[in-house]
Amino acid sequence: MRSSVSTFAGVALAAASTVSAIELDVNSTSSVYDAAQMIASNVMARYQNSSAVPGLFGQPYYFWEAGLAWDAMINYASATGDSQWNDMIAENILFQKGPDNNFMPPNQTKSLGNDDQARWALAAMTAAERGFPLPEDAGVGNWSELAINVWNSQVARWDDSSCGGGLRWQIFSFNNGYNYKNSFSNGEFVQLGTRLARYTGNNTYIDWAQEAAQWAVDIGLIGQDGQVFDGTSTNDNCSQLNHIQWTANTGVYLSGSAYAVNYSSTLLWTGYNGALFLSANATFFDDGVMYEIACEPNMNCNTDQQAFKAVLARALANTKNLAATGEVTQGKGCLFNQTGPCTTIGSDREVIQGWLESTAKAAAASCEMQDSGLMCGTSWRQDGYDGHSGLGQDLSALEAILAVLPHYEYQTTLPVNSAGMPGGYKPPTYSDTPGNSSSSSSNGTGPSSSASPSSPASYDNAAGTSSASLFALVAAAGVMVAFST
Repeated sequence: MRSSVSTFAGVALAAASTVSAIELDVNSTSSVYDAAQMIASNVMARYQNSSAVPGLFGQPYYFWEAGLAWDAMINYASATGDSQWNDMIAENILFQKGPDNNFMPPNQTKSLGNDDQARWALAAMTAAERGFPLPEDAGVGNWSELAINVWNSQVARWDDSSCGGGLRWQIFSFNNGYNYKNSFSNGEFVQLGTRLARYTGNNTYIDWAQEAAQWAVDIGLIGQDGQVFDGTSTNDNCSQLNHIQWTANTGVYLSGSAYAVNYSSTLLWTGYNGALFLSANATFFDDGVMYEIACEPNMNCNTDQQAFKAVLARALANTKNLAATGEVTQGKGCLFNQTGPCTTIGSDREVIQGWLESTAKAAAASCEMQDSGLMCGTSWRQDGYDGHSGLGQDLSALEAILAVLPHYEYQTTLPVNSAGMPGGYKPPTYSDTPGNSSSSSSNGTGPSSSASPSSPASYDNAAGTSSASLFALVAAAGVMVAFST
């Protein structure tokens, strides 16, 4: 099966060699498909050329990024209808599910972090929500069972012994980072909870997600202006913060809040989502193009950081598809209890789509044919390829391009979700589907009925400060507070 991937990738790249860069027309579905297919072929070729263990990419790529890659490939397959790699994607994910069906495989356990494990669970949730085909010999009845098992293992690790709660970065005390409570792990836990709640209808998941999100606000990981800071140490009871901001950290919380808004429609989650998506724009966009502010200006992003923009691109697409229902306004008078001009600049869906389109075009333009094949660059704020390529750059560009596609539904086991939207993923009906255009069939088996999550524990505010006021104001106003001038 791998040889067929290599052959296809060679054909696709040879066909692309007539142009130096991908020219993306965001208003043309076929152009978006073609661009996405070229990059998806690159991802699969990288896997075929580097993997020694099914599901894993070779060095220097860690376990979490492999999970991110299969998540992106499920997104690609379900968004475009191109099912040629479906069997391989499913086999690779299932090979790494581990003996307890919770993505703790023996080859990774000693170095596994909560964020690594959760990243694969989120890929499984994407498979469940998109009706991605599940092999008959999978060992589980539904993709969501894998995510439920991860959630159950992580909720048992919720740590009240320091900082009033939160998940530690590392699972085992002998690993560096065990004393760090990071936004990525905790944000993925929030997202996993909101997605499971929406998919299963079990409100205990979203109760825990709300507790975890509020803990992040209370401890200061989510700041008063919606910023998401990297983490904090248990050595000083989380009284000091690492204030570095990464696209992925904002992205995991933003996606989580988007699913929550779609499921529960509460003002609290709407407030979280609005503040986070506006903060993302203010922090990570330059002239309409997404960039990694902490490392990209000096071009010193490491291997992991090259993939972070993929997480935020998907989060903005999720917000557009699942939570966008209001308007974005600009001006001082738009802020709570302030006077002055306030101008409506468009619906939130239109505004997000504009950011995504300018970013997608720039990301595509960074991908050029070189002697060794298609290379997608790190920086999207310059013309053409910047000389830095890798799996992370491919995944970021792929998610950015897919994010401009039209809205589609995300499957749920509920006949109608609580927002009144019909459940069930609806594949695209476009005629210009690339590759094998047969639609993915939905596996209708419901999630495991054996999951019995416990109620969230109460906690004290260890840091003694709270930034909840911003979200209270946004929620009380019931609108998306926008760009203050």
